[in-house]
Amino acid sequence: MATFICRVQFLDDTDPFNSTNFPEPTRPPLFTFREDIPLINQIAGVHRLLKAPQKV
Repeated sequence: MATFICRVQFLDDTDPFNSTNFPEPTRPPLFTFREDIPLINQIAGVHRLLKAPQKV
């Protein structure tokens, strides 16, 4: 099982001039992607980790 570890973060670009609603984290958290699982199946885990306000 090979893994790829990287920092992830979201960008709320619904209103680029208003950054107070959902401020991006100052230090993006680490997420471990597994190479044996399709990326589409791992996106929900990234979404939960970031607590992103947008729908997946």
